[in-house]
Amino acid sequence: MGDTFYYWVSTPDSTPGDAMKHYKDFKKLEDKSSRNLEHVLGQEPKFVWIRSEFIIPPEFRNQPLGLVIPHLRFAEMLYLNGAFVSMFGSFPPNQQSTLFKSHFFNFPPNMLNQNGEKNTILIKVFSQGKSGISSHSFIQPSRFSFSEHELINFRHARMYMFFEGTLVFTFLLFLVFYISLKTFREYLDFALLNLATMFFIMPFFATEMPFYNDGLLPFIIFIKITFCIPICLMAYLNTSFIENFEHTKLPFPIKITRIAIMVFQVLLIVFAKDYVTLMNICPLVLGLVFVQLGFGLVVVIMNFVKKNNRRLTIEIVHGYMPLILSVFADLYIRAKDVTQTYPFITIFGWQISILAFIIILSVRFSRVYSRNEQLSTHLQEEVESRTQDLKYANNELSLLNDKLKQEKIRSDMDLEMASVVQKRFFPQPDKHFRGWDISIFYAPQAKVSGDLYDYYSFNDTLNGLSLFDVSGHGIAASLVTMLSKNVISHAFLKGYRNNESIDSILTKINNVIIYEKGEIDNYMTGLLCRFEDSKDTSHCQVEIGNAGHPYPLMYSKKDNKVYALSGNDGKRHFGAIGMKGIAVSFGTSFFEMDEGDILICYTDGLTEATNNKLDQFGTESIKKIMTENSESSAGELVEKITGALLNFTQGKALEDDITIIIAKRMNPKDFIPDMPGDDNVLIEPEEVLEELDTVE
Repeated sequence: MGDTFYYWVSTPDSTPGDAMKHYKDFKKLEDKSSRNLEHVLGQEPKFVWIRSEFIIPPEFRNQPLGLVIPHLRFAEMLYLNGAFVSMFGSFPPNQQSTLFKSHFFNFPPNMLNQNGEKNTILIKVFSQGKSGISSHSFIQPSRFSFSEHELINFRHARMYMFFEGTLVFTFLLFLVFYISLKTFREYLDFALLNLATMFFIMPFFATEMPFYNDGLLPFIIFIKITFCIPICLMAYLNTSFIENFEHTKLPFPIKITRIAIMVFQVLLIVFAKDYVTLMNICPLVLGLVFVQLGFGLVVVIMNFVKKNNRRLTIEIVHGYMPLILSVFADLYIRAKDVTQTYPFITIFGWQISILAFIIILSVRFSRVYSRNEQLSTHLQEEVESRTQDLKYANNELSLLNDKLKQEKIRSDMDLEMASVVQKRFFPQPDKHFRGWDISIFYAPQAKVSGDLYDYYSFNDTLNGLSLFDVSGHGIAASLVTMLSKNVISHAFLKGYRNNESIDSILTKINNVIIYEKGEIDNYMTGLLCRFEDSKDTSHCQVEIGNAGHPYPLMYSKKDNKVYALSGNDGKRHFGAIGMKGIAVSFGTSFFEMDEGDILICYTDGLTEATNNKLDQFGTESIKKIMTENSESSAGELVEKITGALLNFTQGKALEDDITIIIAKRMNPKDFIPDMPGDDNVLIEPEEVLEELDTVE
């Protein structure tokens, strides 16, 4: 029927009689493209009559015929030989589009002119935006044409309903994944991306749903909510998904820019007064969509070039490949033939990409879960082993429990044994490393301590050190220190090997400690230091992560001044380690130490020690000692600080555990190794790395 269409622009209240009166004013619709009415009438709202005439061939006579129009927008009313047949969509003021639905009109025999007489079809069309009537329209006996109409309707509309079910399932699945593992932000991005896609594909099958055909929601609002706004959100969420999938943080100004673009797009769409305005702003909105996606492309290229996340980049490219290929296929098909409306292959490609990402993200979830299970099992075995050792010690001491006095002796010996075990759990307080002069003062307030320190080294090279302070006192605090020591050591060495940031390592330590200590109320603050290039040069790059601990101090020989290292990463810092359900943001300080510079880390038992007047020792005395004695060795500085503390408290008993670590930067060429045979360090880096490899 495509070669038989003529058109005449009319008024909203025109009738079939008016159309027949203007029979000679009809023009041949030469344009055969799917948007032919837009090409001849423009995008502004107009009413137009489409006329087509046909003579029934002998083999079709005296039987019902069906007219199939695969594509016709916006809304239409059809008459056959002057009699009304049917209507699709709605005219203004309550306009409603037929969207992607195929149109079927049944012509019973009594309405048709048989025996070689001419039949006239008149279609009153409300045209606006990207309107058109398919040149591939046809008439056949109803028993054939209706089946073809149903097939076209399935390809253009109904099959998208299956995709909707997949999207709902995927949204719920990955929302649950994110609730289980909130550190994996890409799960939330992927869930919301599926939710936005759910709304985006609704217009393709909306004509099959009662809520749309009943006109409960005005068309302009419906198309904004389900088609226009979701595509803006999909572009934003795609870039966020790529960013979090590849563990790459875009600079803050770019994040603000992305949010501003999305808000601007949504406001443009919301305040579009009518459908034509919506069509006019479409190029701008789509241009900004490509800008949003461009940020994600930059992240992919950047990580591929730098090689730091190349494996993740390859995974995400594989996931998006079906979508990319289907976009090119869509463009090729539509450029090759503009006369037909085809199903959107891009939506098929996106569904395959979603399936690919379901597999990729599920495998990642499985790997993380298995790794956590293995680490947790190993830590639990370690704690059980230590607990068995303590039980054995208690059983040996219980032989002396025959009198009240012996009970007291057993209790004291029990504490003494715990103290010995704890002290042997720590490395020797004074140890030499290449480029470092280090001294440690360790003074428990009671027999056992809640303070914890450790070195991390390879041969004579110092890679890092830690200092942590567990809340409370006594056995409970000391057990947490022993529980935590290997957790911290394993996390640091593995993070050091994988070049992870200090705040990331602290976050992992926090998660494991919370899980392993169960319902124990103790938490801890602490410092975790990492050193680079300490072997070959006289200066060293230092990174210190702070989990709610007193700020360490650094004496600069160049400036002859002491600085408090309060963090220079530009983030807000809050929270400590081991507090279940509490948000944390650990601070990081990045700086360089040259020869003669001095770093001091301490627990709050030092600065909060009081004299008889309840004055606190504070940090000013420490700064003064470091400035005036900068040429002294680390051991001499420790003696001067502890001597000053003793004079200040005037012999008053300690109120808290005190640990002081002084690390003075030396020239690596002056290094003198320790004498062989020193085996006080319980855990060597090689042993830890072997354990980590076994866990992996």
